Amino acid sequence: MTARPRIPLLAWAAVSALALALLAVSASLGATVYGVPPVVSIVVALLHSAGLLLSVRFPVLGVGVAVLGAVSELNALAATGTAPWPVPVATTIGFAATLGVAALQGQWLVSTAGGLLASGTALVVTLARGQRLAVGPVIADLVVFVALAGLAILIALFARSWIRNRQRLAEAEEASELSLARRQLAEERTRIAREMHDVVAHGMSVIQVQAASARYRHPGVSDEVAAEFDELAATARLALGEMRTLLGVLRADGDAEDAPQPGLAELPELVARSRAELLDRLPAEVRESADPFPALTVYRVVQESLGNVARHAPGARAVVELDFDPEADALIVRVRNTALPGRAVPAADPSGHGIRGMRERVVALGGVLTAEPAPDGGFAVTALIPLHPQSPEARTA
Repeated sequence: MTARPRIPLLAWAAVSALALALLAVSASLGATVYGVPPVVSIVVALLHSAGLLLSVRFPVLGVGVAVLGAVSELNALAATGTAPWPVPVATTIGFAATLGVAALQGQWLVSTAGGLLASGTALVVTLARGQRLAVGPVIADLVVFVALAGLAILIALFARSWIRNRQRLAEAEEASELSLARRQLAEERTRIAREMHDVVAHGMSVIQVQAASARYRHPGVSDEVAAEFDELAATARLALGEMRTLLGVLRADGDAEDAPQPGLAELPELVARSRAELLDRLPAEVRESADPFPALTVYRVVQESLGNVARHAPGARAVVELDFDPEADALIVRVRNTALPGRAVPAADPSGHGIRGMRERVVALGGVLTAEPAPDGGFAVTALIPLHPQSPEARTA
């Protein structure tokens, strides 16, 4: 129980007000009622108030200063039968408040020791100088002093325990809400994976089977058409493999995220399946030193760009260029397609997810991507992708 809870502003204000009141009352009572010299009375009152204020931030020092003030005052007060003695009421209240604040900060042992020292001093002073006074009021004053000091420490301990329990309860509730959110996220990912498997994966499987068996179900087709079906089946198989990897990630499958991802080595096969032209000017040492995340991003940019060409400009000639910028230490990817005769220049669709997804991948690595119509009527996608991204976001691309 040594950690200190944060003191709210209202508590600071209350302690400051009590310290000021203690200073005024204690100084005036010591000088007027108990026969203490004004300078000594003011110094003792300052010690009481300073101890109370210091106990908020420095509890050990605050208790020490308060004990010094109490011991000094007990030895300076003149015995009187008209006012509480040996401990004035103001001193009893202020000293108990100091011990309580220090105990609330976790220094309950220090508070207990300070209370015992002040009580012992009061008892010694009483035995030495209290023979002329009635025994009852003196004993009552001592009992009240000790009781209030002990009660302040006990209340502080209970309050500290209550505050810590509230904090633990809040932390437990936060942990429970976080666990619930994670469970809901896992359930949602599982649901999405199930729907993707039921809808998309099933459809892709049908396409792959039909394309692969087309040459056998229609033996009269030409070799060129049969080759088209074979390419279609190969593309469907690749898409199914990537979808199974994605489904494994959505289902939080432990082995799914370790599955190999496509990169620069798979780029020629991707371009060949799309019947595009690949101009690869990438140096061999750059290709070998490329991080897997930029390589995967290059593959995805080319894959999405060629897919857009097949959807929006079927039959157009497409060229994929891969180069390296040594000054920027970045890969340069360009995917351009020619325009079809009689067709308007296509514009980038801001509502689609393809170009936006490519741009998000590239920007996550600290790169730049542009997608816009080309002057010759075609369309061009250009991406500058850092070869060795340093951003932490790159690891989530």
